[in-house]
Amino acid sequence: MTQNPWPYRVDGELGRIEFPTYRVCQQDITRYDTARAVFPPLGCWERDETRGFKELALIYGVTEQSYPKTATWLNRIRHQEGATGATTLRASVEREGRRAREAIEGTTTDMLCRAGFDETGQPVTAKGGWSHAPVVIPAEQIATLLDACDLTAAERHEIAQNPVCYEHPAETVNVSLDDVVVKQQKQHRTKATEESVPVEAEMGRKYVRQTVAHLQQQAQTYCITGQGGPTVLRIVLAYLLNMGGRFRLQFFVDGQKPLHAAILRAFSWGMNLGLILDWYHLEDKCKRQLRLAMRGATRRNAVLEALSPLLWYGRVASAVRLLQDLPGADLKNAEAIRDVIGYFERNRAYMPCYEVRKRLGLRNSSQIGEKMNDLLVSNRQKHQGMSWSVSGSSAIAAVETLKRNNEYHHWFDYHEIALKQVA
Repeated sequence: MTQNPWPYRVDGELGRIEFPTYRVCQQDITRYDTARAVFPPLGCWERDETRGFKELALIYGVTEQSYPKTATWLNRIRHQEGATGATTLRASVEREGRRAREAIEGTTTDMLCRAGFDETGQPVTAKGGWSHAPVVIPAEQIATLLDACDLTAAERHEIAQNPVCYEHPAETVNVSLDDVVVKQQKQHRTKATEESVPVEAEMGRKYVRQTVAHLQQQAQTYCITGQGGPTVLRIVLAYLLNMGGRFRLQFFVDGQKPLHAAILRAFSWGMNLGLILDWYHLEDKCKRQLRLAMRGATRRNAVLEALSPLLWYGRVASAVRLLQDLPGADLKNAEAIRDVIGYFERNRAYMPCYEVRKRLGLRNSSQIGEKMNDLLVSNRQKHQGMSWSVSGSSAIAAVETLKRNNEYHHWFDYHEIALKQVA
């Protein structure tokens, strides 16, 4: 038995530790090496990171503050000044984030294949097996709620024609899906000059895009991040399959046409799903377009005051007629009115009676999805002057997602991601 010439290196919660390892050789052939048989094999100058170190450095460190600040804080509490540097932490995060992404992809692919889907999320077996009618709130309950509203018979008839159903919350998974971008790091840094950079030069800056999804099934919640809508939607489908596949998917989105198209394309085979246009974005769209289209704030506010109740009750046809009947003398840009009318027509199938949904306790907003953008990406990656590589942004978002889903304990121990809520 011979002692190895190099020590085994560990980065732990108590500090950096080195200890000897041994090997057994027979006729110049290594028969047993504790550096590989007992402990995880390491590369040159690599250190084995313990679970305690990862919790400190990743979960309580780099997801809360910058790499240099985390390195200083970590070394201080371990009383080893200068032991772990910012570059080492960055490499550790990118390695852990990459492994987590690969684990999620592997779990997703495995679930899809076992359920009869291909790797893109399209069914290989009979498509009809996954298509089923949504479980909705009884019509009698809807009628009772409408009775409580001050509506005429014509108004009630128009609301009844609205195509958006009222899903039963116990049989529905609510999904808020949105994109968030951060500045992309330049490949080559240039020395700063005393002259300020013109604004036009910043217009060509590239960005790193992350897609964030927040899933909620009554009290259960789960977050997903990934690069691009199709990638995230595959994981959403795998999550649903892991829950038994019987739930309706109810997406809450803003007016992004590419996002709508990605959702409908991903589930074009007949999944039980619906889209709800976020009320805040709908109201904001009307305010901005009327500001562009109309002369005078008084007249514009009067039109908006008449338009908002129509949209709130899902009376899209009446809203379109109101805009079509606006006097030409009140308009300074008729194209803006045509644009908002087209917006209503494109999204008619996603504009419910928001009043009834509110009275039923159903969601009308994608606000929680935008909050997840802040918690998972923006709060850490959008400080002044920050820019990120694609791998760095993706990795730290993956680690933050493990933290938000409370999956990091299981991940650090077993390197598995189950795609289900952890207690």
